[in-house]
Amino acid sequence: MHRRPARPDPLSDRATHALIRKVLLPQESPVGKKAGAVGDKSYDAHDNDAPPPPIDELLPPLTSRNDVDLQLYAFLAIVMRDFVQSWYSKITPDESFVSEILQIVAHCTRALEQRIRHVDLENLVLNEIPEIFDRHITIYRATHAQHETYQVDAREAYHALWPLPLLSPVPTADSNQYDDDGGGASMTTTQQQQLQNEEAYRQLLVQAVLSILLPTEDLENPCLTALVGQIFSELIIGNVIAKKAAQPWLLYEAICIASRIVGQRREEAQTRKISLRRAGPSLGQQQQQQQQEQHRQPKAWSVQGFFLSIIQFVLLFISTVRGAFVLITMSSSLPSRIAETDKEGVPSSTDVHSTPSPASSASKSPVLAFKAWTCLSSVIEFQTRMPWLSGLLSLLQFGMTRRPGRLAGLDGVLDR
Repeated sequence: MHRRPARPDPLSDRATHALIRKVLLPQESPVGKKAGAVGDKSYDAHDNDAPPPPIDELLPPLTSRNDVDLQLYAFLAIVMRDFVQSWYSKITPDESFVSEILQIVAHCTRALEQRIRHVDLENLVLNEIPEIFDRHITIYRATHAQHETYQVDAREAYHALWPLPLLSPVPTADSNQYDDDGGGASMTTTQQQQLQNEEAYRQLLVQAVLSILLPTEDLENPCLTALVGQIFSELIIGNVIAKKAAQPWLLYEAICIASRIVGQRREEAQTRKISLRRAGPSLGQQQQQQQQEQHRQPKAWSVQGFFLSIIQFVLLFISTVRGAFVLITMSSSLPSRIAETDKEGVPSSTDVHSTPSPASSASKSPVLAFKAWTCLSSVIEFQTRMPWLSGLLSLLQFGMTRRPGRLAGLDGVLDR
């Protein structure tokens, strides 16, 4: 009986390499009549006996890791195949256009990686991003609070307190228009304006990033920069991130998949425990059961146990004081946070020996004054549930970061 061969997995490494070579390296295809490769690296496409060189030797590097480059190459190959070659191949059979776009994208990714390495991740993750979340939570709760005397549209109030250019104007749901043909609801004027503002904001954002990352000679080519800008703004940010990755249904599906995986692991662990119990209790399990039974029995009060507990508390207090003294003593030998920030924030065109400006050090915040603590307090409603404790902690924070001594101030003893 004749059986059909198994279909290759489209997500396998072999299929990924084949897709990249077909789209980004058309010189290697059988129909290619020229020898060469992207990135000015020669390769004879007619030499069938020699094995093909690796992809990372033929294509320009996108990042500093080859495994990440392979995934990015595959993503770029899909984008180029579906949105560039589908119309460009009808105009001309020239294959150098793909290589030029790939060179610009590679230059952007390498420059972006270099800039990300100099980003203050500590301040970004613990101060700037929590500040945005804290502001969103505060405004959302204020606009969605129920009022007895008047009624306010929560969406309009939210955008009035926190206006965002890419999300304005606020779409009105009561002015829906209907098509004459099918009777279905169509987009209102405000919804169309919001989509146009969002598209314009994405294009301005990408053009600003490209003007920083690209060199001058690449910016002088308006055709390539416009096409690369459209690829980043519409295909990647618009279609992939805004219309798919940020949609509630996709986030809900990701949460369901993660919870399903965690549940399967718990079921496997529970099955293992049941199988071990059925196999018979071992000596270690018997000892654990005896210890649990001893802990369940009420302990009688004794003078010896009381003195032992006092000694343990005294030793714990001495160890805590000793550890704090050692940390304070060693803080002087730790590197300065201000010096590290100024060193990373100095641009390449300035003199290294110049004195840092006060603005560069002002952008750095003490660890105790990070917005992550405020965001956590807003999430758990700490100020509403325990106002006295919240006020006491805020007073201690202000005294340690702003008052004389400034133990937890910027580059202070506790801040290091």
